[in-house]
Amino acid sequence: ELMPVKMQLLNCFNCMESLLRLSPKLAIIGASFLSLFTPLIPVSGSDWISHQDMLETRVIAGSKHLASDGKLMLAWEAKLAPGWKTYWRSPGEAGLPVRVFSKGEEQTIFYPLPARFELFGLQTYGYGKYVMMPFEIDAPAEGSEAAVEVDFMVCKEICVPFRTVYTVPASDIAQESSINDGGIKRWLGKVPAKTGGDGAGLDILSAKVVGPVGHQKVIVNVKASHSLSNADLLAEVNDMFHFGKPEMRLLGDGKSARFVLPAMAGSKPTSLKGLDIRLTLADGKNASIERTLKLPK
Repeated sequence: ELMPVKMQLLNCFNCMESLLRLSPKLAIIGASFLSLFTPLIPVSGSDWISHQDMLETRVIAGSKHLASDGKLMLAWEAKLAPGWKTYWRSPGEAGLPVRVFSKGEEQTIFYPLPARFELFGLQTYGYGKYVMMPFEIDAPAEGSEAAVEVDFMVCKEICVPFRTVYTVPASDIAQESSINDGGIKRWLGKVPAKTGGDGAGLDILSAKVVGPVGHQKVIVNVKASHSLSNADLLAEVNDMFHFGKPEMRLLGDGKSARFVLPAMAGSKPTSLKGLDIRLTLADGKNASIERTLKLPK
C-alpha cells in the first residue's frame, strides 16, 4: 500500500523547485507536509558546498533504473547567487565550460540548452540562477562511495574558477527509487536532441561559408513544423573560432529560416571551409536539436 503513496511523494518533491518560484508560502506549506514522510524516501547525494557566496553546488545520484547497465547516473547541481553565471560546453568568447572527472578521466556531460549572455561586450553561453547537469560514470563496486571532481567557472564583474571534489556515500548509490529522478529527467529533457529531432519538429538543412578568410560568415538553412519567430542558433567549430549573435530571416510561412553567423578567428585567421561544424537549433519554446555538418570547401 505504501509504494503508490511513495511514488506520489517523489513527484511532489520534484515539484518543490517550481512551487518555490511561484509562491514561497506554498513551498513552505508543501515542505512542511512532505517533512512528515521523509523517512520513506532516500536522500541521494553529496553535501552542499558554498563557494564564496557566489553559488552553492552538490552532486546528486539517481536511482539504479536511471542509467544504462554498469553505469551510475549523477548530476551536478548549482544554485547561483544573483548575477553570477556558469558555462556551457562552448562558453563563447569568455568563461570556461563545466567539466566532470572520475578516476582522473573526463566524463561526458549531458549539457542542457544554454542561454545567451553578454559579458563585457562578449557573447557567452551558459546558465544563471539554477542548473542541473546530468552525467554518467562507471558504477563503483558494491559498498563503495562515488567520488567525482568538477571544474567550473563563474562570472559576474569578475570570473572565478573552481575545482571541487564531491563524494556520494555508498548508502545513496543504486537505490530502487530516488527523489532525484524526477529532477534529473526534467533536465535531461532540456538537452538538445540529436539528428532526427526525436519529435522536436526541427531540422537543420544545410550550411555553407561565404566571404574572405578573416571575414567569413556561415549561412545555415533550417525548417520546423511550427513558427520559428523566436528561434536561435548556436555554432561550434573548434577553439580557434567564435561566432557572434546570428542574424535570422524567416522564409515563406515562418516555418523556415536562414541564419547568418559572423565568424571570429583571432589574430591568425584560417578558413572555415572543409571543417566540421556542430549546430544547435532552438525554437525559442521548449524544443532544440543539434547536428554536425561538414562545411563545403
